[in-house]
Amino acid sequence: MNLRQLEILRAVMRTRSTVAAAKDLGMSQPAVSNAIKHAETTLGFLLFDRVNKRMIPTQEAQILLAEAEPLFLMQDLISQTAAHLRAGRKGRMRIIATSELSESLLPQVVARFSRDHCGVEISLETQRLDDLLEYVETGVVDVGFAMEPHPRPTLDYLPLAQLDMVCTCPADSPLAQLSFVSPTDLRDMPLINARTSSRISSLIQEAFRRSAVNFAPAIEVRFMNVAGHFVEEGLGVTIMDELTASSTRYSRLRSIPFKPKTEVTVSAVVPAGRMQQRLTQSLIRHAREEIAARIAVARQ
Repeated sequence: MNLRQLEILRAVMRTRSTVAAAKDLGMSQPAVSNAIKHAETTLGFLLFDRVNKRMIPTQEAQILLAEAEPLFLMQDLISQTAAHLRAGRKGRMRIIATSELSESLLPQVVARFSRDHCGVEISLETQRLDDLLEYVETGVVDVGFAMEPHPRPTLDYLPLAQLDMVCTCPADSPLAQLSFVSPTDLRDMPLINARTSSRISSLIQEAFRRSAVNFAPAIEVRFMNVAGHFVEEGLGVTIMDELTASSTRYSRLRSIPFKPKTEVTVSAVVPAGRMQQRLTQSLIRHAREEIAARIAVARQ
């Protein structure tokens, strides 16, 4: 017997009537009667005794239904799981981000996301850019977040925002009094450079070249958020994106617009040509909203 036949058997046993069972199942009465007759023929024994228009289950039918009960419990569990998945209350969200975004963006985004999807398991990997792209490409994670990622034909890049680069310095630095900072203003300042992305580094170096200022960092680090920590210790100044600079971690520092205007794109990275699950779409939406809110405040 298949599961549908067992459902019909259970409904008739519960109601003792093919008419009532048909109503409960959304079927016609003849369809229910035919299903019972077909099952009896297939099994080789009666499932019901017909007594005064009542369907009285045989002992065989009762034994059969008792054995099938775990199947119904499993079906109910699967239906419940499907409903939770549809509502975004169950599932798994595997995220990867570069160091800057893991520290300055993802905690707030995951907090927003978790309020809407309280039953979802979340994991976050922090990796350098090349590894991030590899993780997304091979399906190890569902989505990545990065700035100025290298293009790959196997990946789709969903822009979340254009970010201005800013100069971040101690609050008591002379630079903090300026309306903007140019490479000329940094000529005699110890510069902490972050090699977070070859493209971002190239953009900064190009700005120095156009200003005819030698680009000679005093300290080089891998990530912009690490450069920010060095600035906190009074080791110099750095140029970073305005989202990273807006982190509460740097509340004792000042960030001033960098000129010439230099922009970078922060993107969500997903496998190309693959439909995104609802949870991924929701996470990306929350990331876009969080960035927009943070930047609006930072630019006031």
